[in-house]
Amino acid sequence: MFRSKILAGLEIGTTKTCMVVGEVKPDAATTLLTIGEVPSAGVRKGEIVDNNMARQCVCDAWQMAQNDAEVDILSVVLSVTGDHIIGQTNSGTFRLPDNETVIEEEHAAKALEKARHLDVDEGRLIINREVGCYSIDGRAQISNPVGLAGRTIEINSHIVHGISSRLQNSLFCVRSVPLEVTDIVFAPLATAQMVLSRSQKQEGALLIDIGGGTTDYVFYKDGEVVCLGCVPVGGNTINQDIVKLVPRFSMKAAEKLKCTEGNAWEGLKDHRLVHYRSDNGLHDVSIECGSLNRIIRDRLGDTLMRVYNRIPADLLYKGAFSVYLTGGTSLMRGLDSLAHRIFLQNEVYQPAPIDPTQPCSYQDDPRYCTGIGLIRYAQRLDAEREQNIGFFGRLKSFFGFGS
Repeated sequence: MFRSKILAGLEIGTTKTCMVVGEVKPDAATTLLTIGEVPSAGVRKGEIVDNNMARQCVCDAWQMAQNDAEVDILSVVLSVTGDHIIGQTNSGTFRLPDNETVIEEEHAAKALEKARHLDVDEGRLIINREVGCYSIDGRAQISNPVGLAGRTIEINSHIVHGISSRLQNSLFCVRSVPLEVTDIVFAPLATAQMVLSRSQKQEGALLIDIGGGTTDYVFYKDGEVVCLGCVPVGGNTINQDIVKLVPRFSMKAAEKLKCTEGNAWEGLKDHRLVHYRSDNGLHDVSIECGSLNRIIRDRLGDTLMRVYNRIPADLLYKGAFSVYLTGGTSLMRGLDSLAHRIFLQNEVYQPAPIDPTQPCSYQDDPRYCTGIGLIRYAQRLDAEREQNIGFFGRLKSFFGFGS
C-alpha cells in the first residue's frame, strides 16, 4: 500500500449494531479510529426480521462513526451469521503431463481452479473461500509450488455458503442506507483475524464466539480452516431461561444478575439470595444463587456441546487443539472450566474480566472482536489483491479467491 486507506466494517448483531472504522497506514499498520455502536432492533439470532428497524440502527451507527472519525464512509465490509451458513472443504488436484516434472504457474492454477469450484444447491450463495497450502506428491504445507519438482499437486479450499435470500436481507438493508458492500464475511472468519495468531492456527485452534443470539465457531488445523458454523443460541437464551423460572424477572434484570452474580461452573448449591433493584424500586426481584448458576451452566453446557458435536470426530482428542473463547458471553465466570471439561481437557483461553472502574480499550473487549476483525480481514483482502501479479496471480484474481 502506498498511501493510508480508510476501511469500515459493519456488524449487525442480535444485541448491537456497530460500525468500526480503521486507518491502514503505508507500512500496513492499522489504527482504530472509532466504533459507532447502537442497540440492535429488528434482528433475531443474527438475522434481520424487520428491515426498517434494522436499517435505522445501521444509519445511526454509520452517522455516529462518521462524526467521531471525521471521515466520509461510503462502503463497508459486512459480517453475516446464521445457522444456515455452512462450510465444505473442497480439494483440487492436478497431475502433470508425463513429459513434465517441474511445476509451472499454470499447473498450480489448474489445481486452484478445481479447488474453488463447488456446485451448491440452488438458492444458496458462496460467500467465502478460505484457501489452504499446496501439497506435492503428498508433501504438505507448501505455500508456493511453482518451480518445485513433482508429479501431482493438490490444494484445499474451505468454501462457505448460505441461503441466498437470507443473506440478501442483510445486503438489501445496508445498500438501502445507502452504503456499498465491498465484501461479505462469515463472522467467525473475521473474528479469527483479531483473536488468533498464525502460529495458533497452525498448532490447532477452535475459536468460539458466544454472542447474544448466536454462537459462531471456526476450527483451524495446520493453519487451514477445517470446519465452521453457527449455533442459534447465545447469551440472550440464558436470560430467557431465567425469566421462565422467575416470571417476575425482566430481561434487563436477568442480564444484570447473570453478569454480576452468575457462574457457569461453581456455586450450584449456593442458597444465598441475590437481588435486582430497579431504579424506581417497584420491580425488585430475587433469585437463589444456586438456581441462577444452574441455569447458566445448563444453557452454556448445551451450547458448547452443540459445537462439540459438529466438530469432526478425528479432530477431537486431547492435546490436538486449544479453545479460544470470545464474544460478550465469554466473560461469564467459570466458562473456561466448563469448556475445559467439555472439550476433552484441552487448553481453554478466556478473555480477562473487564474492570468497570478502569478505562478499557476496544481491543481488549471481546464484544468487539468481530467488528475489529472485519478491518483486518479487509486489510488482508486488499493485500492479496495487490500481490496478484503475474499470470498465476491474475488467474487467482479471475477465479475469485478472497472475495
